[in-house]
Amino acid sequence: MNETQNMENNIETTTLVNSTDNNNNNNNINNNVVVEPQSNTTTTTTTSVDNLQVGTISISDQSTPTTATPNQQQQQEDNNRGVSNETIKASLDGLKHNSLKTTFPPNSQHHQYIDVNTQWITNKLKERESEFTEKRGMSIFLGTWNVNGKKPSEPLDPWLKDPSMSLQPDIYAIGFQELDLTAEALLLGDTTRSLPWEQHILNTLQGDYVKLLSKQLVGILLCVYVKKEHKPHIANVQSDIAAVGIMGMMGNKGGVAIRFSFYNTTICIINSHLNAHMDNVLRRNQDMKDIAKNIKFINESDHSTINIFDHDQLFWIGDLNYRIPLPDGEVKEKIKKKDFYNLFLVDQLNQQMKAGAVFEGFQEPPISFAPTYKYDAGTEEYDSSEKKRTPAWCDRILWKTHKKAENVGILSYKRAELISSDHRPVSASFVIKIKVVIPDSKNRIYQEIVKELDKKENDSMPDANISTNMVDFETIKFMQPTSRQLVFENIGQVIARFQFIPKLDEAILCKPWLKISPLAGMMIPKEKVTIDLTVYVDNLTSGLFNVGGESMDDILILHLENGKDYFISISGVFQRTCFGNTLENLVRYPHPIRNNIPIPPEQKKLSIPKELWRIIDYIYYNGLKEEGLFIKSGVTKEMEAIRDCLDTAEPFSSINFSIHSMAETLIRFLESLVEPVIPFNMYQQALDASSSPLSCKTLVSHLPSVNYNVFFYLISFLIETLSNQKENDLKPDQLAIIFSTVLLRPSPQSQLSQIPPDATTVKKKADLILHFLISKDLIN
Repeated sequence: MNETQNMENNIETTTLVNSTDNNNNNNNINNNVVVEPQSNTTTTTTTSVDNLQVGTISISDQSTPTTATPNQQQQQEDNNRGVSNETIKASLDGLKHNSLKTTFPPNSQHHQYIDVNTQWITNKLKERESEFTEKRGMSIFLGTWNVNGKKPSEPLDPWLKDPSMSLQPDIYAIGFQELDLTAEALLLGDTTRSLPWEQHILNTLQGDYVKLLSKQLVGILLCVYVKKEHKPHIANVQSDIAAVGIMGMMGNKGGVAIRFSFYNTTICIINSHLNAHMDNVLRRNQDMKDIAKNIKFINESDHSTINIFDHDQLFWIGDLNYRIPLPDGEVKEKIKKKDFYNLFLVDQLNQQMKAGAVFEGFQEPPISFAPTYKYDAGTEEYDSSEKKRTPAWCDRILWKTHKKAENVGILSYKRAELISSDHRPVSASFVIKIKVVIPDSKNRIYQEIVKELDKKENDSMPDANISTNMVDFETIKFMQPTSRQLVFENIGQVIARFQFIPKLDEAILCKPWLKISPLAGMMIPKEKVTIDLTVYVDNLTSGLFNVGGESMDDILILHLENGKDYFISISGVFQRTCFGNTLENLVRYPHPIRNNIPIPPEQKKLSIPKELWRIIDYIYYNGLKEEGLFIKSGVTKEMEAIRDCLDTAEPFSSINFSIHSMAETLIRFLESLVEPVIPFNMYQQALDASSSPLSCKTLVSHLPSVNYNVFFYLISFLIETLSNQKENDLKPDQLAIIFSTVLLRPSPQSQLSQIPPDATTVKKKADLILHFLISKDLIN
């Protein structure tokens, strides 16, 4: 039997097995998980019609309970315990951050007034910046140390003070990893361990410096200090975090960032801790890309988004965890000979950067010191434990200079001999050319720009030319932005002001899947402006194409003030996918969704989406015992390949991927549903029912047929996953939080979706799922 036939037979099976029942251990969950749904009327198999109000989910008085035995009482307490507060706290930062950083494009852009004169003057000032600034050499010291959970016990002078430097640094940026490995830090977000280290730093720097800002994520801490004389010339100080792992929860890896304007130069510093172990190269690469993508700041002048690459100088420090893939003995022999060059040639980070696979455009000073990991703590000996980890340059300092800025000068790159940890600290010092504004010159340039603007203002008709009035985006894939550019040129003799305007009787400028930048502007004669158009289809807009059958087209109107309108035709073809779809629509596709049409409503539908079956079937046979399943995140490229297989029915054997990529694909599939498994109109009822297992079961019995099947299919699979707890190290609380986030969410149109979740809401959602994971009665 081929994979497709086997899949269809399994999907149509209608018997639900309690996978935790010892009598059924030999049953294949994927042959027995789909159930006939309870009727969505007034009866269920466990609750009489008298206990329900018709058409509602509320529960009336229950029958008088019989006296329970001590064992039954304990079981009942376990079933009602709910997700622990510790687990909620451990997840809250990641969930809040994830909710704020959801990568949706802006909603349909509304028509609004834009001050194009001020915008144009600002842009012109930026172009002539070199005329009113002078460059001064300033020094920055960057340090990174994985302290392995140790408290301060050694003087920091050998690391932070360089006797060979004639001048003290103007800026200190100091990063720690594994600052705190205690359960309190990992579970409760306790950050008190940072205080002794911050005080130790200040004592070392003495009284010449002031702390600008510090930012911590679990054991990752970044502190920035500046000379007191510079503090008045620093502005726009912001910080952000990016936890790695699925949805940024329950991991001690990730990155923290601090950015600021130093005089007229923008600086961003990132401290990160990437995935460990020799063979996790791709995972480290993905961690770096995820951190770079998810760290964002806000431009205080126009509230636009600033990413890490928008700065003049970008520094990346931390325990990057890249290794040297040579035998331990060979590496140690080369270290004895100080043959660092040949070791560096095979260094994983060096190889990955050369291949353009990670840290694209970054540079690293030449390495002339021995690998900094792994030592026996408190000694000068490399790892002598049973594992005998091969020495490696895990601790690195990189930088990237913006193409419009002047590159840094390297002063030093070295390690310090502090021995309390199993890592050695690393430091680098650079000279930065800082742009310092000359006020009189800036004012003179500003007046010249304003006079130029006034001179060209008159009542003559403007004229402009657009490079094309037809923009074809060709094939568009789910969650993959595609951009095109237009060039608008002023070919008249006067200033041309332009702005995109809505079509007649409409309030929006364009369809919700299209972004325009800039929306308005101004050009003097012969000046050109590049207009970026970006198409991005996510789970908020994919339903228009996957379910609604809309075509990808739009008409934009570019209005020239006191002139004519330019009509721009937008077209493209959306590649239909199972992601960003509805459960009801997916069960009408027994064949691949990519190039087929749904079966008619009168034909028999699948019990659950075949794509969901394929994902879970693969994890069931290949990954239930994998440590960190549903905790460690996948690789984006691998997940895109998996999605293509799901959409085309290609076998998974045709691509290479890790089990963590498949596990995250399951999470992302559920997250992308246009409407979640527990529908939007039942969201509040679900929260209200979460304190009672019986109320939860009653609520689920009222789910639509397909949703009911999917819910119990997932729960059965998760129970089976937890039966391998010794190997995968998963806990019911963790799975409850992760899956409740995607199975139960408010409507994107509601105000609740616009604010980060609080601990009470996270607990209620997780408790609802937890009841089903730990109570056998609820799935019988």
